[in-house]
Order: sequence, then C-alpha cells, then structure tokens
Amino acid sequence: MRKPVIVVTGGIATGKTTVSRAIAADGGFVVDCDRIGHEALDTKAVTRAVTAAFGKCILTPSGRISRIKLGRIVFADQSELDLLNRTIRPFLKRMISAEVIGRRKSTEYIVLDAVLYFQYKFRFKVDLVVRTVASKETRLERLAKRDGLERGEAQGRIARQESLAAGWRKADISIRTDGPVERVIEKADRIRKRFLYSYLGSGKER
Repeated sequence: MRKPVIVVTGGIATGKTTVSRAIAADGGFVVDCDRIGHEALDTKAVTRAVTAAFGKCILTPSGRISRIKLGRIVFADQSELDLLNRTIRPFLKRMISAEVIGRRKSTEYIVLDAVLYFQYKFRFKVDLVVRTVASKETRLERLAKRDGLERGEAQGRIARQESLAAGWRKADISIRTDGPVERVIEKADRIRKRFLYSYLGSGKER
C-alpha cells in the first residue's frame, strides 16, 4: 500500500532541515537530498561525469572529488552551477527515487527534503509540498553561523537560487522560520497533524 510523501523545499538557510525533521517526528522518515548528493559525489559514475565536465583540477590526490575545489568553481559562476546540476541530475533522480520507494516499507510516511524538487520532476506521487521561508537577514545570519561564510559570499549563494523561486511558489503551503526554533517546530507540528488527519480521514490507502 502506498505511503504518503511530503516534500519540504525552499532556499538555502530557510530552515528546511528543522521543518523536515519536525514533520517526520510522528513515524515519518526524512530523505535528505543534500546527503544523497554528497554520497553521489563519492560514486565512480558521478566522479567520471563531473570530472569530464570540470576537469581533473577538482580531484584530490586520491582521485575523489574535492567538494571545496568544486564549490569554489560552481558558487562563483551561475553557469557552472547549472552545469553541475545538469551533470548530476540523472544520478540523483535515480538515487532519491530508490530511497523513497525503499523506505515506504518501513515507515509511516516519507518527508523529502529537496531544494530542487520542482526541477527534478520525480515520477513518484507527492501528497503535500511545504515551502520554507525566512527573511534575507535571518538567512545571512544562519549561513554565517552554520557555514562560516562572509556576508558577501552568503549573499551570492542566496542570489544564485533566485531562479528557483518560481518553482517554490507552486508549493501547497508556506511556513515562515524566522524566530525561535521552538516556534518553528510548533508550526511544523501543526502542518503534520493537519495533513495526517486529512490524509487518514479521506480514506486514502496508507
């Protein structure tokens, strides 16, 4: 029987991880696309494809992709970031889809944490899309604290995602994540409870 899938999407440092974990707190499982993306970079197939696109300068002495070297290239030029996304998209789609389908047997519902959800066009059915939203200043503060980024670099990373905003606006519901984390978790809890009540009450299969 099909288990429901909830997507959490939105820009960098808008609180997707916090919201995803809170929504998954009642028997759900978070499929973290960032984690899968990091794992993909360590596979031979993706290493070959990315090296073909960017050259051997991105490799470590052991032949693995250096995320630091690759990051310096793609976060400095939008066209390079677009190239990276195009290169790894087929691999990530397969890996993400496989995890979503595989987890359905062992969890009550799936929460997909995916910034590029609207660009990937997955074939599996999604029941709710939640967009996380935060002020620019909040996002800059989070990036400085979380990733140690200077203000200019953080602003650049936010700006490079502006083209994704049209997709995010298609979400079914938005949640603002400014303010104390406890308040954000409470909001996410309400979304989860409302969704599960509606889903189970509608008579849909679980």
